[in-house]
Amino acid sequence: MLTNLIMTGIALSLGGMLLAGAKYRPDGGHFFDRENSGAMRGFWCLIIVLVHVPGAYQNGLQDMLGSFAYVGVTFFFMTSAYGLRLAAETRPESMAFFWRNRLPKLLVPCVLSNAIHMALYAAAGSRVRLWMLLGIGGWVRWLLVCYLFFWLSDRLLPKKWRDWGVCGLVLVFSLGVYLSKPERTTWCPEVLGFVWGILLSRWKSSFVNWTARKWLPKCGWLCLLAGILGVGYLAGKGVPFWGDYVLKIALGAAILAFMLTLNGKISIGNRASRKLGDISYEVYLMHDAAFFSLEYLSPGVSSGVFILTSLLLTMILSLIVHKVSAWILPIFNKKQPMLQR
Repeated sequence: MLTNLIMTGIALSLGGMLLAGAKYRPDGGHFFDRENSGAMRGFWCLIIVLVHVPGAYQNGLQDMLGSFAYVGVTFFFMTSAYGLRLAAETRPESMAFFWRNRLPKLLVPCVLSNAIHMALYAAAGSRVRLWMLLGIGGWVRWLLVCYLFFWLSDRLLPKKWRDWGVCGLVLVFSLGVYLSKPERTTWCPEVLGFVWGILLSRWKSSFVNWTARKWLPKCGWLCLLAGILGVGYLAGKGVPFWGDYVLKIALGAAILAFMLTLNGKISIGNRASRKLGDISYEVYLMHDAAFFSLEYLSPGVSSGVFILTSLLLTMILSLIVHKVSAWILPIFNKKQPMLQR
């Protein structure tokens, strides 16, 4: 009973975080700006935490909320690509400092989070090694590959072919890894979000104009399409390639298209969602540390208590990493202004 009450509260809080402060803005000038995209990042990062809850503490509502958490990973790939292309378009000179701008923003929080993980492991009596300080998570490694594709396309291709070069390389990489790994390595469908981000940045104005006409019916049809694909995915996700790759990609694209179409005329974002959006990357890095700490300190607590406490502890640890990173990062930024992730 307590777990159901807590999970219901979490679900309502997630919805409230998106809806609080929402405004109807038919002009579309807010579309996917920093505040709106940040609110979506904050929402999806918590959904991703829910899907990673250790098996001993999972429950039905948590599983339902996390069933489509992979869309959140797709969204993070999309926002990264969107930001990269927008920066390259508005400040082409910044590409000369591409790696110096980007790597510290990704790797400094990684090292700090690794240090916290190591301290927690040591406190629990686990053995630690110095090389653990330099570990890079799977999603970050895939993102770095996408960064490399973006940089190579900018360096080697004429401007009119750069977007298509990035998209082609990401697609080939995704499909190649999927087909070469019998265990169906994760991130293969999600990484296509990088393609959606490139295309969204390229055709942003056209998309906003498209949403302006018959906006509500388009939202309805996209919602229906996402629902149909969602039911199909739940039934067929075990089917190799067509289910766990093609259908998964299509469902993720449909859900994101629905959210973006809504955003065409509805501006979202509030103080809480902005703060959470700012630390969303650190939330990804730190939620395992929160799980580990609670499993060590409070074994046997109910599922709801574990999940709620994990979310709160994750946000606290993420804020610490974010603040310390903000103090360190200017060291790498003495000559060239650092771009946003």
